[in-house]
Amino acid sequence: MRIKTKIVTLVFLAVTLSVVLMAVSMYLFVNPILSRQTIRDNQAIVEKIAQQISYTLDDTITYAKGIIVNDQLQTLLKRATVSKGYDYFSSLWQINSLLKEYGFLRDNIIVDMSVIDPHNKPLLLSGVYYSQLNESWFDPFRNNNTFNGVSMPHVVVAPSNTSSLYVMTYVINIYDKQNPSPNVYLGKLLIHLDYNALIKPMLVDPSLGIAIAAYNQSNQLIYAPDRKASPVPGEILNGAAQSQNAVLKSGQYYLSETIPSTNWKITGTISKRKINANITYFNYTMVYIFLICLLFMWIIIYPVAANVTKPLLKLVRGMRQVGKGEFQTHIEVKSGDEIEEAAQVFNRMVKDIKNLIDESVEREKKERELGLKMFMLQINPHFIANTLNAIMYLARKANAPDIVRLTKAFISFMQSTLYNHPGMLASISDEIRYINDYSLILKYRYNDSVEVIWQVEESCKAYKIPKMILYPLVENSIFHGLLPALRKGWVRIGISEDAQLLRVSVADNGIGIAPETLEKLQAQLASPSVDENTSHIGLLNANNRLRLLFGEAGALQIESAENEGTRVSFSLPLMLLEHDPKNV
Repeated sequence: MRIKTKIVTLVFLAVTLSVVLMAVSMYLFVNPILSRQTIRDNQAIVEKIAQQISYTLDDTITYAKGIIVNDQLQTLLKRATVSKGYDYFSSLWQINSLLKEYGFLRDNIIVDMSVIDPHNKPLLLSGVYYSQLNESWFDPFRNNNTFNGVSMPHVVVAPSNTSSLYVMTYVINIYDKQNPSPNVYLGKLLIHLDYNALIKPMLVDPSLGIAIAAYNQSNQLIYAPDRKASPVPGEILNGAAQSQNAVLKSGQYYLSETIPSTNWKITGTISKRKINANITYFNYTMVYIFLICLLFMWIIIYPVAANVTKPLLKLVRGMRQVGKGEFQTHIEVKSGDEIEEAAQVFNRMVKDIKNLIDESVEREKKERELGLKMFMLQINPHFIANTLNAIMYLARKANAPDIVRLTKAFISFMQSTLYNHPGMLASISDEIRYINDYSLILKYRYNDSVEVIWQVEESCKAYKIPKMILYPLVENSIFHGLLPALRKGWVRIGISEDAQLLRVSVADNGIGIAPETLEKLQAQLASPSVDENTSHIGLLNANNRLRLLFGEAGALQIESAENEGTRVSFSLPLMLLEHDPKNV
């Protein structure tokens, strides 16, 4: 473990322990406060729901009271009670028309209304409500002429379109307002309330964790999520706990609110576990405080640790760079201690290593250049022997003009080979001239069996290439490709410009190279060393010369097909004639 890591870790542990102790203390103090506040918030939710439902029910009761005191309705009910035949049905029609007129003023909660006579017979032109009045929801009102209230939820068929509706019905008794005695009973007004619209305020977000339920004056369940409510303690439903904000029982908090007009009770149930979960905001705050403390600790401690360990780490990084071969590395350490002394020793050691490597590379480069020079000097004796043989052959023919041309070509070629070193450049026109001299000599030597074809773009004559670089390639094509074929052949030399590069190729239609021999030759070209015993010494030396001058991008590429021919190519950067050869 690094020194800086050790320092930072120890301080981190100390600060962490302090922050954790502080967070636990705050949690124990604040948790009860947040718990009470959560209960108050949920109590407010129950109160708001009760207020919304109370407003709807109070509005419905007021609406119903306004209908039952209507003079026309009272008169029609009295007439329907004693009439028969046409007068009876006329009264029913007028009652239904009057209710429809009131219906235009209703909101989306009141879906329909009807009137029944003192014998619980619907005063409608059709008897669609007969079976419904026989159901249990009407039992509390059937024989009770004094009880007004809201029924249990049930299904009715709307007189207007015969569609099924889930409703709660508000039932109010109708008395003769001219004779307010309870014995003068005229019937009942039934107002059907849309159940889904009525309970809409009780549909709370499940994420709040509170379950809302509603009970009527008889403690019968009116609404609960999924129509299933957890048992509510009797003291809540019976009103014994009205003075308390909440009742805790069996791990549940029970909240309640009563609607005075109907004696309904709206209850809210929330688990103690959920209340504890609701204080996660506080927990997150503690986490944020913890992280902020860690951040401040890091901001303060890290620079201190860095100043102590930075010189040592710099020395380690320098060693790693040298290990990767970066011998230009130099470390500046001003710590005034043993680390600074070690850095100075390290810098001297790296400098000595770099000098040794540079000397070794320079020595190897000179040895390779000397080898290339020796190879180029070996050309002269070998070629002189061939030229003398040609001259002797011509002498036998006693044709003096041919001897003159051959001798002039030989002298021109010999002049091209003088004062040559591996980095020297020559114009492409000079290369063409000495290769033509060489081909003229071979023309006499081998009786026109070799033809040299030039394919040089005119723009390329403005560039230079390494001097005498074409000779070993042309010689290789002639002596290893054409002459063994024992037939007339050609050597095609192509020079073109492409993508800021000078493309040079030497191809022949000789015997080609066998696949296994080609593979071996390509392996020799890829090797930095030269096998002096190979039959392609000129080709290998030319490849090494190109690699020395231009890197791997200038290496020779060989393509060959047996009995079809061989093509050798390479690419060079463009170098104009005014380019100084010594800078290559």
